[in-house]
This record gives sequence, C-alpha cells and structure tokens, in this order.
Amino acid sequence: MANDAEMTLEVEIFDGSGNFANWSEQVILALWQKGVLDYVESDMHTGTAEELDKKKFNPADSKADGLAVTIILRCMSKSHRKRFIRSTAFEVWMELQKLYGVPNTEDLVSNLLELFSFHMDLNDKEGRASAVQYSNLMNKIDFSTFSSSAMANL
Repeated sequence: MANDAEMTLEVEIFDGSGNFANWSEQVILALWQKGVLDYVESDMHTGTAEELDKKKFNPADSKADGLAVTIILRCMSKSHRKRFIRSTAFEVWMELQKLYGVPNTEDLVSNLLELFSFHMDLNDKEGRASAVQYSNLMNKIDFSTFSSSAMANL
C-alpha cells in the first residue's frame, strides 16, 4: 500500500462537454490533497492591495493560490485555460461554477414560474411590448445548463 506522500490523483481533462460535477469533485480532492482547497472556497485571497491588506492577506498565500490555480488549469483543456490566466483560484472556481455548475434552484424556479404565468397584455394591439417582455423572461433562463432529459420534462 502506498503512503500518502506517494499517492497522486488522476483527474480527467475537462473540455466543457464532460460531466462537470464529477470533474469538479476530482479537482476538489486534488486541491485538498495539496492543502490548497481553502483558496477556491474563499475570496479571502482576491481583491486590490488595499482590500487584501484589510483582509490580512499573507503574501505567502499568493504562492499557494498560484498552486491551486495551476492544479485547476492543468485539469482543463488548453482552449478552456486561456480565459483564466491571471485569475485567483477563487475567481477561476466561481467562473467555472457559473459556466458549468448546477443553476441556482430558487432562481430557476422563480424564473420558470414567471415565464409559465406570462400573459400577453390585451391592450398591446401590436404585441410589441408583450414580445419584449416575453423575450426578457426567456433570456433570464439559461437553458444551456439543462440536460436534454431535463428539457424534455419541462
């Protein structure tokens, strides 16, 4: 049996089309193993120099944050890495969650209820205002985050 120092985790390369939930769990384990998981879970290490001073930012944290960013980026395809250069681990992780994570359920339900209860204004003879309102409702919902089976259930 290998000791902890010899153990390494194999993480699949994420290209935007795989299972983000599984991939992110693998990356979390890799970050934890290297002792830098805190850097993706807290914005303690982001901000301007003045903001960091208020947060009691330790300059040594910059190296650990860089390690966390490196781990995350090495688990991504080259085409996905480009957008995250010069970002902190927290910023990278939050952006990935926004792009590929599960949508906020409360917001999603609220937006869908608003969409499903939409009624055209009968006083809007040409339908322009109603069309704009409907379009705005549709734009609030990011349908790309749904799987095809979830979309079929809508």
